[in-house]
Amino acid sequence: MKISFGRIIVYIAVTLWTLLVLLPFISVSVFGLKSNTAIFSNPLGLFDFVPIWENYVIAWNAGPSSDATIGVFFVNSGIIAITALVVSLGLSIPGGYFTSFLTRKWNQRILLFVIVGTVVPIIMLVIPYFRAFNSLGLLNNPWATGVVYGALNIPTAFLLMNRFFIDFPREMLEAGLIDGLGPIRTLTKLVLPLSKGQIVAVGILNLVFAWTDYQISIVLLTSRESQPISVGLLSFIGDFSADYGPMFAGLTLASVPILIIYIIFSRYVTKGIALGGISK
Repeated sequence: MKISFGRIIVYIAVTLWTLLVLLPFISVSVFGLKSNTAIFSNPLGLFDFVPIWENYVIAWNAGPSSDATIGVFFVNSGIIAITALVVSLGLSIPGGYFTSFLTRKWNQRILLFVIVGTVVPIIMLVIPYFRAFNSLGLLNNPWATGVVYGALNIPTAFLLMNRFFIDFPREMLEAGLIDGLGPIRTLTKLVLPLSKGQIVAVGILNLVFAWTDYQISIVLLTSRESQPISVGLLSFIGDFSADYGPMFAGLTLASVPILIIYIIFSRYVTKGIALGGISK
């Protein structure tokens, strides 16, 4: 079997791109094995240092003087991310689907209103959210914070799902209506099974944002037992010093769940990248 020169070039390009994408994760993982001195004296060195495996133990224990483990932060991050995912997809999918049937004029008006929500800086919402949560007694509540992240994800998720549903083949929708399916059953029985790629792609975008963001969590979740991983890792940075080795080790551990989720659902994401086709 002969391999064409063009295909060899494609394989080389894909390999180089993969290495380029993995380089940040590899660098952070290696930094997690170094001391502060090694990090600053030779940051690009991959082999000329003595690995300090204790950094990962310190990271797992959430710091050198903590009784808790990083597992507490993982649980809180999971609560926030899953809640945000349910809220954002639960509202953006039916919203994007039913608004796709509006006239072009009204659909554009709604999209313009939603776009405003994507350009508002998160930092502007911190104080209003804090005052609202403080008055409602919801501070240090990961579930409530997850709802906030879900609400922040809705505009982006709505825009992506609305664009996809507008391009959804109308012949298939008409066939469902002819078979006696109502609008809701058409969505649940026909449209959603054919939209797995797009839903998973949008869901992972929302999941990454809720997992990694700290601007909202650092204000609404002040107690250590309620903090997510993005805020908990800040404990490695003091007022006058920082333990960069354990901090990078913690960042490596924090990225593992997202990598696993992406690997599991990568085939759906690949199909849904364009957000314009039908996934089977």
